[in-house]
Amino acid sequence: MTRSLTSAVKTELATNDIRPVHLITIGFGTPVNITDCFPITSSVSGSSVTYSASDFIMGVSDFTEETDVNLSPISITLSGADQTFISTVLNENVITDTVTIFRGFLNDSNALIADPFLFYKGTIDNFSI
Repeated sequence: MTRSLTSAVKTELATNDIRPVHLITIGFGTPVNITDCFPITSSVSGSSVTYSASDFIMGVSDFTEETDVNLSPISITLSGADQTFISTVLNENVITDTVTIFRGFLNDSNALIADPFLFYKGTIDNFSI
């Protein structure tokens, strides 16, 4: 996937002090917007979205981007400590719900550098508890 990165992001990537953050939207019946950072409001996809800080994000796996159209799975590991997530996946049909992940970077003042880029967009094809 070709990405258009802003000059501010390119400048930050050229430093030795890279602090990435993930802005994750899980499209449950009531969408969940979480981040592995402090609460952040960002303009993504043309609208302002507030992402709640979540200690429940345990990890976002690497994935391989392809130039051909095919599946490129990614795994998001959430802690079972939040019963809301468990209840949602057990009581709703979450298979095919959309997951969107933007990656952003913090500057040396811990401010989000403008324009996080689309890191991944796909659907839930399975889950485990």
